[in-house]
Amino acid sequence: MTGRRGVQHTGRSTEFPADKSLRAQLVLHPGEELREAYEELVTEMGLSGAEVLREALRVLHRRETRRKARAARRSAEEGMSKAG
Repeated sequence: MTGRRGVQHTGRSTEFPADKSLRAQLVLHPGEELREAYEELVTEMGLSGAEVLREALRVLHRRETRRKARAARRSAEEGMSKAG
């Protein structure tokens, strides 16, 4: 039985050997909402599908890094206001 989509599988997706390449697979079925977005981006950007996915990873990573920084600042500010 396969796991649920979007859930990180312990042991399978938590260990990344630094000396080995990673292969991320994505299957987009006909009619799936993201398939249309993927096709549109590949066509409009004039890039390969792999490059479109790389750019999406960059954007998501940048967004999450900023979110974590904001949360850390907010937590530090709350700590200072409670201490002061």
